[in-house]
Amino acid sequence: MPDLMVAAASTFTGVLGAGAVLILGGALRVDAARRPALRVSAASIREAIHLDKGRSWLESELHRGGWRESPERVAALAIALSGCLAILGTTGASTMPGGAAAVIGLFGALAGLFLPWLALKSAVAQRRRRLEAELVPLLELFSLELGGGGSPVSALGSVTMQVQGELAADLRRLLIASQVAGSASFESRLVEYSDLARIPAIGSLATILAASREYGTGVVQGVRALATDLRRAQRRELIAHSRRALNHVLLPAAVGVLLPFLAVLMFPAVTALERNLR
Repeated sequence: MPDLMVAAASTFTGVLGAGAVLILGGALRVDAARRPALRVSAASIREAIHLDKGRSWLESELHRGGWRESPERVAALAIALSGCLAILGTTGASTMPGGAAAVIGLFGALAGLFLPWLALKSAVAQRRRRLEAELVPLLELFSLELGGGGSPVSALGSVTMQVQGELAADLRRLLIASQVAGSASFESRLVEYSDLARIPAIGSLATILAASREYGTGVVQGVRALATDLRRAQRRELIAHSRRALNHVLLPAAVGVLLPFLAVLMFPAVTALERNLR
């Protein structure tokens, strides 16, 4: 039975490795001019397993997390890691009963798929927090630059040239791209960037700039109010984080220090009461 489980795990690993190679090499993309019969089959397979939707979702998540890898390479890495953990878990549990070895191998396969997803989710959350932290000082400098006169776009371009950071570099890239003739406006690009980064404050900034361009409304007051709201939100988050950290410190201290101290303190009284009850 252990040899059978190892063989099954090896076969499963080989299937996962073949799938990784297919995904990495793009084997499902068939040239329509050379193989028209296979084109229909490949298209039906891609549609049945929602491959295009999954690739688009994974590509957007990789962009949110700041990873410069293609979806195919990440999927191949996850599948290969899943297969390796499955064969390692099954081989290590070969001396156990067959059911336990199968469960451990399945757990290893699932862990290989879960670990890359967990790392990507953590990267997305860290990048979002980093961009939000860079947004507040950038807005404050932007409001100061607007106080000196000039158009909002030129003031924002001047601020992004002086500030070092990922958000400033992205905004500078959007500004340069919007100046190309026939391209989308900076406000629309900023809204798309806000949706991609999942930062509503950037979308609010785009709304302020669009209202100023279309209706001639002031930008300084709106930018200052937005920066103030973000500062207050960061302050509230910092207070909540400090309270959680304090609870994480006090609870182990209460369990590890207070309870033993009470036990030592109450031990003579408990023993004396036990002797009197006898």
